[in-house]
Amino acid sequence: SFCHPPGHLAAESSREQIKTFLQRGIEKGLHLDEKAAMAELVKAIELDRENPMGYAYLAMAYLFFYETGFEEKEKKKKEALLLRAVEDAQVRAEKKIEKDPQDAEAYFSLAIAKMVKNRWEIIRKNYFRAWREAQNVWDYLEKTRELDPGNYDVYYPMGVLHYHLAQVSGVARWITTLFITAGDREKGLKEFELAFAKGYLLKDLAQSNLVSVYSGYEKQPARALPLA
Repeated sequence: SFCHPPGHLAAESSREQIKTFLQRGIEKGLHLDEKAAMAELVKAIELDRENPMGYAYLAMAYLFFYETGFEEKEKKKKEALLLRAVEDAQVRAEKKIEKDPQDAEAYFSLAIAKMVKNRWEIIRKNYFRAWREAQNVWDYLEKTRELDPGNYDVYYPMGVLHYHLAQVSGVARWITTLFITAGDREKGLKEFELAFAKGYLLKDLAQSNLVSVYSGYEKQPARALPLA
């Protein structure tokens, strides 16, 4: 009928809407507009409560505002919300993978949720747990890339791992090379560039990482300036 689009078209339209809300949420988050960022991410979740993507990006937003916040009471609240969002993303992604082991989006949601958990464990100085989470992140990213080579957002977290593992030295570096992936500064930079050039949801995050990396670690402020 003209009134009701076929199921797959309706689902596709809903997926596009979800992506739009997620993109707006990330954008507003990077502009430090917490209230507006959260409102957009919640809209994405409300469109499909079983889609793990919304929860994964919500966890990322809670982490961001936890790290940029100062008030202890507020940070405590965000801590609980962050862990809840990670759990929500994980449960839904695993359910989807059980139904369809080729669901690239579910694997990517898991990668993002685990990336947040990894950072969280580092903040708590639980380095062994952080290392275990980083292992998971890498496995899920590789699976995502294998199932959906057109997802260029995947290069942002890959860049984070390659670039920051390259800063690790000694025994820790040997262990990460053995069990996660070899740190590679050049590769990490190229992956940030690729996510910035061709990514969709994580394009802005890749850009902001390039700015901080070129102006900080790389000591190349001239390269950071056009990106800023």
